[in-house]
Amino acid sequence: MLHVLALIALALPPLQSPPPDPAAVRTAVAQLKEAFEHGKAPDRVIAIEKSAGLVDAGVIEWVAKGLKDGEKSVQTAAIEMLRHLRHADALAALLGTFERDKKLQKDAELYVKLVKAIGQHASPAAAEKLAAGGVDGSPGPVIEARILAVANVRTPQAVEILIGMLRSAGRERVAPYLGTFRLALMRLTGDDAGHSEEAWIEWWNEHKKDLKIAPEAPKLPKELQLRWDYFWGNEVDLGRAKKRGDRGDDPGGKK
Repeated sequence: MLHVLALIALALPPLQSPPPDPAAVRTAVAQLKEAFEHGKAPDRVIAIEKSAGLVDAGVIEWVAKGLKDGEKSVQTAAIEMLRHLRHADALAALLGTFERDKKLQKDAELYVKLVKAIGQHASPAAAEKLAAGGVDGSPGPVIEARILAVANVRTPQAVEILIGMLRSAGRERVAPYLGTFRLALMRLTGDDAGHSEEAWIEWWNEHKKDLKIAPEAPKLPKELQLRWDYFWGNEVDLGRAKKRGDRGDDPGGKK
């Protein structure tokens, strides 16, 4: 398993984080080992959560065991921890689960968390894997998560991948996700071709030869920014969100 993860990691861009305190790493590894070898699910969750912020290959190796755990609470904890550990091994473990764990893929809630965790790493190599299958028969929240995860990769290739997803199915199948594609493409490019598949493809044909993506994301209309922030769990204007809720609007809905 470790050999496979290492091969995947070689294809991914390096992720840099300050080295953690060696004593803290030793303690975390010991607690994780004890929890996975002798503890129950709550013990494994606690051990994973206590390892937060320790960007270390040994810690990641133990946390990644939680991805295959029989308890959903442990899988969730492992996914969330690996999501925020900026290390190639963390991303490799998430991608390996994404590609091979058919059982996890049947749990839409858990699968969305996994897709989001991969997208958090903003890896160009991962974007291609997330887009595989285009707009297929997966549950709607999974497809939307894949679109928005690709949009977190700020490269021209990510735009090309999204256009490919947009073209991957007939008009009826793509139609429910046009709002999500609009958000994703606006987030990357700063341009707005609306909710029209044809308009975005025409836009792509006009811009693909000289397309450049700014390192910083452009400013979005407030309702789209709110949806983006809710998806990623970013801080939002809670006062404004409450007012929207009072009107019966869904901050996470399609725009």
